[in-house]
Amino acid sequence: MARRTGRAPEIETESGSPRSAANSIRELEWDDLRYFLAVADSGSFNQAALVLGVSYSTVTRRVNALEDRIGVRLFDRNRGGHDLTAAAEEMANVARRMDGEIRSLARQLSGRDQRMSGRIRVAIAEMLALTYMQDLAAFRHEYPEIEVDLVAASEHADLACLEVDIALRAGNHPPDELVGRRLEMLPVAIYASEEYLARRPADLELAAHTWISPNGGFTQLASHAWMLKHAQDAHVAMRVHSGTTLLAAVREGIGIAHLFCAMGDAQPELRQIRPPEPELETALWILTHDDLRTTPRIRAFLDFMAKRIRLRSGQMKPILFQGGKK
Repeated sequence: MARRTGRAPEIETESGSPRSAANSIRELEWDDLRYFLAVADSGSFNQAALVLGVSYSTVTRRVNALEDRIGVRLFDRNRGGHDLTAAAEEMANVARRMDGEIRSLARQLSGRDQRMSGRIRVAIAEMLALTYMQDLAAFRHEYPEIEVDLVAASEHADLACLEVDIALRAGNHPPDELVGRRLEMLPVAIYASEEYLARRPADLELAAHTWISPNGGFTQLASHAWMLKHAQDAHVAMRVHSGTTLLAAVREGIGIAHLFCAMGDAQPELRQIRPPEPELETALWILTHDDLRTTPRIRAFLDFMAKRIRLRSGQMKPILFQGGKK
């Protein structure tokens, strides 16, 4: 989040009238504030552009136009990004409250939509999307009138900011603001390609192997901490930012890495070099917002995926999760 500079608000309108500034603020549209809030919360125009899915120049143009319209400077540049002025800090607090109310209203209205058709947005990490794509395809065949938007999201992404209806998420601590059920436990093991094992035998010490390591936000995975603990001095040949890249690198024989067994075992050219690590076993959750859980198309997706995944995994009745209470 951008930092507050502690400076007093600087309200200097072109007409020199505070009244004209107030009038300008009343005429603002939510889209103006959405661009401003993205910069305020991310700390830079570049990051805001990524969050909004637009270009850097678009964010800059919209924020500059907002500053001109209300006659208030909102950001001061610094080496790492942009600092909020005191006036912008107050404006951001109001905008965040508005954002929360708008999202809540949208979910409430969507929750009253009784159609078994339309669009649902599903947050899912790339590695999980690869693992469960067959199940997602089966849902589409069963419910052809429901359009599924997959939103790439890490296990630690803020789902509220992604504006999604459902999340398929791996982790042992689901967000308290969501409800849902645990579908199965996902074992995790170290994998290597047959090509790699032709050069380096599987029974080498872990630190003697060449590793492929997570990078960026991907380093929050428990498997990364495990690697640092048990193979601290190992050579890292490549660092990657996504699950699909990790899988591709292992398949090409660049090094070894942790993979979900459901994914690694499905690759004919890969081999487990040691049994799954019990401490890395991760729960798979299917989650939604409380006010969407009875929407027919949301309910259909939740029930279909839960039944299909449980039947395939052979695991018993799911554990329910309701706002932090399992």
